Amino acid sequence: MLTTMPFQVNQADLASAQQCEPLTILLMSGAEDGGKRATLAFAAALSAAAMERPVQVFLAGDGVLWGDPDEACQVKMSGFPPLTQLIQEYLGLGGELLACSASELFCTAPEPGTTAHRWPALQVRGMAALLDSQSGGQSLSF
Repeated sequence: MLTTMPFQVNQADLASAQQCEPLTILLMSGAEDGGKRATLAFAAALSAAAMERPVQVFLAGDGVLWGDPDEACQVKMSGFPPLTQLIQEYLGLGGELLACSASELFCTAPEPGTTAHRWPALQVRGMAALLDSQSGGQSLSF
């Protein structure tokens, strides 16, 4: 069960969430705010996953930075668990983590001769995958 969030999910919320449409969280913010928006995005995603709501986090633009566990491990916002812990628990509950293929190529290209470190569950998809997933669903942007 969820261990990092300081609240309990009640059964009425679970029943309501299970009837909801899928949720896509679009994370386009990088490290420019110290990881605040990334922390909020994954806290929201983790909450939705804990409520058994279908949820995916789509990293685009500078947000593809958070597809790298080494970047995420540097973020700890007051009042929240470390970003890596939020992401690990989110993935552990079956949440999907997607990265925009164009952003992946241009926003986080590794130094020549190195390879990018990525969460094992990260899937690189085109923007069409995001648009397709929005049919009948809801989204939040960070």
